[in-house]
Amino acid sequence: MKVMADTPLKRIRLELGVSQEGLARRTRSVSTGTVKNAENGKRVTYDTATQILEAINSLLTEAGKPAVTLDDIGLTLY
Repeated sequence: MKVMADTPLKRIRLELGVSQEGLARRTRSVSTGTVKNAENGKRVTYDTATQILEAINSLLTEAGKPAVTLDDIGLTLY
């Protein structure tokens, strides 16, 4: 069985010390399961991807780190 490398999203989330649930709570309507699926390379909608991106960027801003783009978090879109 091939083990997938961590997605950029997961690496950034772990660097921020935030759980999948914590990230999901920062979005308008993304569930913890959807965050997990996104990190595992499953496809997400553009709306979901932008909500995750906004949540990650607000966390990065709070941590005094530069914002990232959709390309940076490496999600697979429908």
